[in-house]
Amino acid sequence: MSQTYFKTGEFAKLCGTTKDTLFHYDDIGLLKPAKVAPNGYRYYAVNQAYLFDMISLLKEVGMNLSEIKNYMDRRDTNTFLHMLKEKDKKMREEIERLKRLRHLLKNTINITQTAFDVETDKISFVDKQEEYFIVTPGEIKRTEKLICEAIFNHVDYCTKRNYAYTFMIGEIISRENIADKSFRTSYYSTRVDRKVKDKQLYIKPAGKYAVKYICGSYNDLMNEYALFIDELNESGYIISSDIYEEDLLNYLSETDFNDFLMKIEVRVE
Repeated sequence: MSQTYFKTGEFAKLCGTTKDTLFHYDDIGLLKPAKVAPNGYRYYAVNQAYLFDMISLLKEVGMNLSEIKNYMDRRDTNTFLHMLKEKDKKMREEIERLKRLRHLLKNTINITQTAFDVETDKISFVDKQEEYFIVTPGEIKRTEKLICEAIFNHVDYCTKRNYAYTFMIGEIISRENIADKSFRTSYYSTRVDRKVKDKQLYIKPAGKYAVKYICGSYNDLMNEYALFIDELNESGYIISSDIYEEDLLNYLSETDFNDFLMKIEVRVE
């Protein structure tokens, strides 16, 4: 029985690919035509469609062309099984990474949407449950270089440990820095949705919190902290916690640094 051959265009159509892809596979030795005519035309055999299907399957599970070629040159059942198990492990890890990223996106969406409904420059009071943060100490001297280094150290620490609740990074001002009116950043913070075992875990206590939304730039924060505390003291409230700052709108969504929307809160009695 004579062998049936397909021209390159016919074989490409059969496999649902392009002639350029077949030319590339030929060039790298991954899938060479069954024969080449004296005029240079390439011809593919019917059974090569199964090889192309295998290449497509292995690409689908994440193998690059070099890995596929190495496997196809020495394939056997044990190698095939080991390869699939390794790819399954990596795929499960990628699924978990995507789940964490989607959780991060959803939380950031929810917080950002809050920006449409808040009233700025007005203090409200909210009863809150205990909350959890991963924190990194702030800079001792407030210079742009040191601030940048502290923030990047914080991001690096959280990224390596898969700590992320939103894309936003907050600030915590200690009671000592409230008392001395320096309002220096004591910690950079990342919210986590549960209590975790970590040396840098910070527990925000439950209680009654004064909450204020402010629109402006980061340069305005120290003055806003001072005004916030003065307003509460004048109203007879006792400050009983650190100050917590959280961005709702920042450089991720606004081009004008003066249009950032930030929430500041402190526990009061």
